[in-house]
Parts: sequence; structure tokens; C-alpha cells
Amino acid sequence: MKKYLVIAVLLIALVAVAYLTFVIAAIKIMIGSIFLGIMAIALLALWIMWKVND
Repeated sequence: MKKYLVIAVLLIALVAVAYLTFVIAAIKIMIGSIFLGIMAIALLALWIMWKVND
């Protein structure tokens, strides 16, 4: 019985680690895409200003 309890605890820990890893990765991807969007808007604004000055 104790062996099954240890296996169950290990499986729960494994699932928790996998879930947290996925959540952290998803948050990093969201933050990265937001920064990419900001960068693209800044580059577009810079390009428009450069075109207007010519």
C-alpha cells in the first residue's frame, strides 16, 4: 500500500511540474508577443517619420 502511495505522490508531483512549466512558458510567449508587437509599432512609426521627412 505504501508503494502505491509513493507512486501516486510522484505522479502528482510530475503532473504539477509539467503544468507549471507549461503555464510559465505560455506566460513568457504572451509577454514576448506583446514586446514584439510594441517593437513592430515602434519600427513602423520610425519608418513613417523617416518617409515624411524625405
